[in-house]
Amino acid sequence: MDEVSRGVFVPFGVSPTAPPARKNTTAVPDGAASASSSTTSDRGGEKQGAARMDRAEDHRERVNLDVDRDDNDRDDRRRRDDEDRSLRLREQFRSFREMASPYFRENRDGRRLLLAIVFLTLANSAVRVFFSYLARDFWSALQDKDADTFYDVMFKFLGAMIVLAPINVAYRYQRQKLAIAWRKWMTGRVLRLYFSNRVYYMLERRSSSSTSTSGVVVDANAAKSAHPNDETATREVDNPDQRISEDIRSFTEFSLSFFLTIITSVIDLVCFSFILFTIMPQLFIAILLFATVGTVLTVVIGKVLIRLNYEALRKEADFRFSLVRVRENSESIAFYAGENVEERETDRRFENVIDNMSLINVAQRNLDFVTTYYNYLTWILPIMVIAPQYFAGNVELGVISQASSAFGHILDDMSLIVNSFTDISQFSAGIARLHSFLGAIAKLDPQRVSTTSLLGLHVDENDGAILRGGERMSYTTPAVAIRVKEVDPALDRLGTISPGSFSSPSRPSTILSIDRLCLATPDNKRLLILNLNLSLPSGKNLLIVGASGSGKSSLLRAIAGLWSTGEGEIVRPRSEHVYFLPQRPYCPPGSLRDQLLYPSTEHTDDHFALTGIDGSEHRPDGGPRPKDERRLYKDWTDDDLLGVLQSVDLPHLAGRAGDGDPYRGLDAVMDWGNTLSLGEQQRLAFGRLVINRPRLVIMDESTSALDVPAETKMYNLLKDLSSGGELGARRLTYVSVGHRPTLLAHHDLKLSLGGGSGFVSEIPSNACMVDEGFILS
Repeated sequence: MDEVSRGVFVPFGVSPTAPPARKNTTAVPDGAASASSSTTSDRGGEKQGAARMDRAEDHRERVNLDVDRDDNDRDDRRRRDDEDRSLRLREQFRSFREMASPYFRENRDGRRLLLAIVFLTLANSAVRVFFSYLARDFWSALQDKDADTFYDVMFKFLGAMIVLAPINVAYRYQRQKLAIAWRKWMTGRVLRLYFSNRVYYMLERRSSSSTSTSGVVVDANAAKSAHPNDETATREVDNPDQRISEDIRSFTEFSLSFFLTIITSVIDLVCFSFILFTIMPQLFIAILLFATVGTVLTVVIGKVLIRLNYEALRKEADFRFSLVRVRENSESIAFYAGENVEERETDRRFENVIDNMSLINVAQRNLDFVTTYYNYLTWILPIMVIAPQYFAGNVELGVISQASSAFGHILDDMSLIVNSFTDISQFSAGIARLHSFLGAIAKLDPQRVSTTSLLGLHVDENDGAILRGGERMSYTTPAVAIRVKEVDPALDRLGTISPGSFSSPSRPSTILSIDRLCLATPDNKRLLILNLNLSLPSGKNLLIVGASGSGKSSLLRAIAGLWSTGEGEIVRPRSEHVYFLPQRPYCPPGSLRDQLLYPSTEHTDDHFALTGIDGSEHRPDGGPRPKDERRLYKDWTDDDLLGVLQSVDLPHLAGRAGDGDPYRGLDAVMDWGNTLSLGEQQRLAFGRLVINRPRLVIMDESTSALDVPAETKMYNLLKDLSSGGELGARRLTYVSVGHRPTLLAHHDLKLSLGGGSGFVSEIPSNACMVDEGFILS
């Protein structure tokens, strides 16, 4: 066997097959050789023995080192687990404080209600202590068969009941009143932040995969480790409707209940511990040990419920959302005959709910073993400890009753975690969900800064914009992003922008300006438009064309400020002078009148002055309404609204909704999104334009469901508004996205998009006779 096969190390540069070195051939006498051989053998044996001992010692040291290393690793893991638990607990408390403190810090009525409920809690505890002494005298009188004392105690009990029972009623009433007020304020504040700066839209648009600010996808596990308590670091925030409605309700109700329970427990613990210690110190020591052991066992066995309850909230919401989606899209599903697909998806989500419920049931069973034995021992333990003293005649029966009552109160106070662990685990999961939701709102709101508290408000609330030198900055936070400048134009009667409104005085009538626009998808994975420049004069109507996927609708979203991924600048009028018409109009809940006026409100110079209500009372959290809420430029009578319906080919809609009475039909409340066909909804949207009279209208295939004559009539209506004709008191300019060649006749300019570029051309007067291929060229 060569050196390599025996595992002998061969230095680099030495061949493993090299011949052995030549031996010394000098002659040695036989005797000398024999003696030398013997001496060498003895010395070799000693060296081999010493070497074996050294190797054994080295082996023992290595074993001891491995044992020490394993012990150190276990200690390190235990230390890290303790630190993680401590960190999670601190994070939970910090999250709770960030969400709970703003109401009491900002709302004076909330502080008054809290002080009142604390006072009533103290009084309620005093009532319980007083009744414990009455119960002691009651049982002692029964034991002694002392009728006079018995009836005297009964009269005291009835008198105390008449005087002190209202305290308990007032306590429960004030507690619920504070819970309602807190929920009203907190829900109002969250809704205020949710609708600010279109956060609701960005939450819905948010991708489930985590991306960096530059659009590079980051590792989800790395993001989770960097933000262990931040759900938004790894996935989207699911079901915001549930978090606003259910999570806030449970947070306010349980927070208040648990806070008052802690106060009551502390007071009872002090009072009844004094009573119990004066009766029998040994019983007080026994209850301390008993409660400590029960609490530790409950936490160890039931901690898995926190995670399972968190998952239960999410999976129940996912299941409910699948049912809502089927209801809202029932007709489309029926046309596709997609019932089987929807049923399978709904069944899958329901199976997730059931599986999680089964896991919760198993965990709850394990916890119930501890709590049930714990509660049974509670009945017998105080009597077992004090019974020898009673049999010896050292205490009376009433003392046993009072000791048992005090023992029960103290045990309940010290067993708060044992008795409420299931509720606490659900509450802990709710805190995590609600905090992650509010954290996502804060991250997606461009006006929120790191110093703003979780429920803090913005510096300015003018529809999500900050006033800077006469310009309104839109909803962009990255350093490199599309900049939308909303100009507050000085508009004359013709509806043009006065000179100086834009940065370029050479174009005084420009209504829309796009400068060096580069637009990408929100995930920054695909570039749609590169270096687009556009200057649209007021009164010149623009048609945007291009193949599917060329970025037509995306450009409209960028103009609206919904998409900001990219760079460049867009200058347009303020939001109240711009109106966007999607392909499928939105029909809000309300009457037919509300459908026509949306999104404006009735025209008044001072709405709150006429109603006699302070504007600050119109928001649940006590704040004022938005300053630039849309107002109609004139009052519209019922006859005016019926005339608008006539102009958009919906003359019988009001009469049909009002059972033959069109005036009553204007106030009829129906599910208009399902009642009207898509074509009727699109015509109704044009009626909104007549009423709202914007300066700039941007339409995304808003006549796709109309036939050509109806489409022509709608565009003729816009031309009347644009020219300030009979229907139009104020002039407008419109921009359309579409594919039909018939649209060319209704526009002056054409923006063709394709291959990432775009160019503007004039539409010839004979566009309606041009070949259909011209629409995409």
